[in-house]
Amino acid sequence: MMLKLSPECWIQIFSYLNACVDLHSCLLVNRFWCRIIVQILWENPFSYKLSNRKVKSILKTYLKCLSEKSIERIEEGVRSFSEEMINEKPMFCYSGFLRELVVDSKFDIGINNILKKIGKGRRNYLQLQDEYDEYSREFDVISEELVKLLCENSNRIHSLSITPCKMIDYMIPLLKGDHNHFQRIKKFTFNGIFNRNNLFRDDGLILALSRASRDIAHIRIKNVDNQGLCDSLVTLLNSQNRLRSLDLECHDLQNVSYYETMLSSSPHSTNSLSFDSIYFCDATVESTNCLAELSRKLKGFKLIECVDCSLLCNIMKSWENLVEFTYHTNKFDKDLEFLLTMLKLTSKSLRYLDIFWIREDDNFLLDKSRLIKCITENCTQLTSLKLRRLNCEDLFPLWYSCKKLEVFSFLCCEKGDWEERLEDLGRVLPCSVKVLKIGNWISLPFSAVALEGFLKGCKKSLKKFEIYSFVKTIEYIKVLNDSGVYYELL
Repeated sequence: MMLKLSPECWIQIFSYLNACVDLHSCLLVNRFWCRIIVQILWENPFSYKLSNRKVKSILKTYLKCLSEKSIERIEEGVRSFSEEMINEKPMFCYSGFLRELVVDSKFDIGINNILKKIGKGRRNYLQLQDEYDEYSREFDVISEELVKLLCENSNRIHSLSITPCKMIDYMIPLLKGDHNHFQRIKKFTFNGIFNRNNLFRDDGLILALSRASRDIAHIRIKNVDNQGLCDSLVTLLNSQNRLRSLDLECHDLQNVSYYETMLSSSPHSTNSLSFDSIYFCDATVESTNCLAELSRKLKGFKLIECVDCSLLCNIMKSWENLVEFTYHTNKFDKDLEFLLTMLKLTSKSLRYLDIFWIREDDNFLLDKSRLIKCITENCTQLTSLKLRRLNCEDLFPLWYSCKKLEVFSFLCCEKGDWEERLEDLGRVLPCSVKVLKIGNWISLPFSAVALEGFLKGCKKSLKKFEIYSFVKTIEYIKVLNDSGVYYELL
């Protein structure tokens, strides 16, 4: 059976294994599986949370993939470099598997750790100028050859994420040259660093990327803190032919002005927009007018921890095409009218809704009741709904009104008559619901007996059931096994 499936089919099968431990176990089964799984493990090796030791190991593996010419240059330019470190031929050309490249300070740290091991006997003398100059030259040689190796296969890379670091300086000359690198990037992320005094030339890399990649579909920009960087990002936005999604994130509210230029430069093809930690009271008339124009064709709109969203009510006139809407904040009392207005305007088109809040005060129950009433009256076309802090009495009207729901997720309040009403809730669960997710920040407020009654009342259409809480409840397992529904206890 194994040989009848193509490698592409096996890649799809193994992609469902998210844990590296599971993939490593499968890798040892036979040579065929090994070749398939190695590709998966090395598609995005830098996307994980890695220790400095692990980063060093990855970079050393890449150094073994260097060409003979590059190895000769390293042997000549790096004193006491171990020949075994690079002359040992690897089983695979690991750099050719790279699909998602994340460039940040871990590259600098990894190369620095390699050089420390090489020059262990003279590490204490790096403070001397001549020793420091030699160390810098060795760092340059290894960095340049490593960047060349990654750029050789850069047209296979579809996702690029950069955070200002020294490694970027070595990438700029290659992108500025006649070489055709990074032409097929579909997703680009820039993670800025505040108060870094222009130590790195990331704006030069972005300008070079704007000439190399013209078909980026998703761009995410975080923490822009100077005009030069802003101008280069605007150039990148203007150069894109197929931009579909733009995410703007700012954790320093004093620098929001840089984002207004980028917003006004967003290509007309953009149909998804995301704001994170944006202070809308500082927005100018020009930027709000631009947002009003973009709203006519937006399919997705996301607001995460933004301030004064209610000011957007003045521009909310043309949101009839919105399909996905996400709103996360610690409290929505000031922005409740904004939410209600948004839900009414998008009642015919909205299919995905995700609202999150944390709030405890006297008006919380009243405001939540208004929000749920607005959803039940206007958002009857929803196929996916995600809410928090719900009681039993909140679920009944939602499930009676939203008859097209396929995915429903909620966090339940600790208070309420869950034990008595859970079986009744199972009976009114819409037949369309295929995936149901129930959770709580501490422990779920109902017993396994109540859960059994709920599952008995559910329609046969329910295919997947997820329970998640900080306190693991083993008593649910037997009930879930007997129900016949596929479940995950998180």
